[in-house]
Amino acid sequence: MKKLLLTSFFTLLTLTSVFSQVTIAPTNLFVEENSRFGTYMVINNSTENQEISVDFVFSYSALDDTGQRRIVEDDSVRAQTYSVAQHIRAFPQNFVLSPNQRQIVRLRVSAPNDLEDGTYWARIKTSATPEAPPVELQQTETVTASLGLIVEQVTGLYYKVGSVTTGIDIQSITPNLTNDGVLEVLTNYERTGNSPFLGSIITSLINSSGEVVRQGRSSTTLYFGGTHRHSLDIMDVEPGNYTIRVEFMTQRNDVSPEDLVQMQPTSQSTSYSIR
Repeated sequence: MKKLLLTSFFTLLTLTSVFSQVTIAPTNLFVEENSRFGTYMVINNSTENQEISVDFVFSYSALDDTGQRRIVEDDSVRAQTYSVAQHIRAFPQNFVLSPNQRQIVRLRVSAPNDLEDGTYWARIKTSATPEAPPVELQQTETVTASLGLIVEQVTGLYYKVGSVTTGIDIQSITPNLTNDGVLEVLTNYERTGNSPFLGSIITSLINSSGEVVRQGRSSTTLYFGGTHRHSLDIMDVEPGNYTIRVEFMTQRNDVSPEDLVQMQPTSQSTSYSIR
């Protein structure tokens, strides 16, 4: 039992250490058709050598009708239309980073020249694992085996071709008050244009005087249509008539405006009474 607990502890410690001490930047990479090249940096902030490998896959996040998000990795139909994973090469693809060392990874997109206008994408999987376990742990065979786990950091690569557009068509807003005093706002939407929506969604609760009494904001990427869910704590909000407003805008703190496919902000409102 003690060995099992010790193994679990060091496994968790190793996963946390590798994930937090090997960092990459930026977390979203945008490549233009006329350049076909991009770069990102891998930084080893740990105290041991890290074996790094780079791979590319096609996947996307999707929202179901309850607002739950999941990662779709097995959609071969959409992969045929939107994927550039098979056309990307990394230089270098496999390397070792010493402590405090950084490496620039250069990416080349060799996609066909006859792609229709739009944004295509892939996921960059940057895997890191310690080259060797710490000396003080090598005497424990069970713990040493657990340290061979690979930690993957997955980031986005977006390849823009020709004229790119995006948009959001809000279909409906459905509020639902839970027993815990949380107002769940479900916004059903369709994504328009030929590119994913990268931006922010702002959900506001506004009183009859026009004052925002509750507000939530989330940065997200919407590849296709779905239902977005935002939860607002209204336990101590005064009874009365309110307006729920949901706004989509192509602004994000972690992405430059020049990289985002822009659209005019769009919003929709619905009435809501708190009793």
